[in-house]
Amino acid sequence: MRTSRQRMALTVAVLVLVSGCRFGERMHLKRGNELYTAQKYEEAIAEYAKLLALNPDSWDGNYLTAVSYLALYHPNSDHPKDKEYAQKGIAAFEKTLSLTPPNPEAKEKTEKYYLGFLDSTGDKDKAIAYLEGQLKQRPNELALINQIATLYQKKGDFEKSLEYFEKRAQMEPKSKEAWYTLGVNCWARSYHGGVTVGQEERERVVERGIGAFEKALALDPNYFDALSYINLTYREKARALASIGKIDEANQAYQRAEEYKKKAMDVRAAQTAKQKAG
Repeated sequence: MRTSRQRMALTVAVLVLVSGCRFGERMHLKRGNELYTAQKYEEAIAEYAKLLALNPDSWDGNYLTAVSYLALYHPNSDHPKDKEYAQKGIAAFEKTLSLTPPNPEAKEKTEKYYLGFLDSTGDKDKAIAYLEGQLKQRPNELALINQIATLYQKKGDFEKSLEYFEKRAQMEPKSKEAWYTLGVNCWARSYHGGVTVGQEERERVVERGIGAFEKALALDPNYFDALSYINLTYREKARALASIGKIDEANQAYQRAEEYKKKAMDVRAAQTAKQKAG
């Protein structure tokens, strides 16, 4: 059984050990930061590694290791060194994001760098997986939904992209801009997709786009951008119908496009006249 003197001696020894570790952490952090400022990133990483050997859960140590690898990495490079920098840097960012940040701004900055790193390496799947995980924790964050939609779009998964753009619009149904954004992405899929878009998908995406623009225009009948794009989307519908010999229906769609084009021009003329009068 320990005496009170033994317990006190043990407590003092533990405090001395903790104090020594903290001093070592501060020392390695200071040296690492000096090397980082001098753009000697590999040497800085070595110092941060010594810090992390003392405290693997150091937020500063993990974050600064991550940004050091980011500074070393050359985007879109196939060089073995750059592959190593990417692998280790992304792992360091993931470790950092698993820790409690010093403040919300630090977490936001870390997420931004992490997602930018993944984008520069072309790893969209990992970026999407991370953001979808965050969405489960923050299901009402509209900006997060837009990020996921855009990433799916860049990946070439247009159906998932439109699913998220529509989810964004449904969460804020009185936002004309949200419905407009969905409509524009539907039009873009048809117009820019070319031969990669089959007939069935083209018809489906065109109708989806028209429906989105109609919702935007129900909120603001003089919404010039929506009028312009619903005109273009009806032209896509006319083209799709003409390609399968539905000439009468194609002509009807073309006439609707002309009607929206005229209304868009009238709205723009009224806006210009108002500006001149003002």
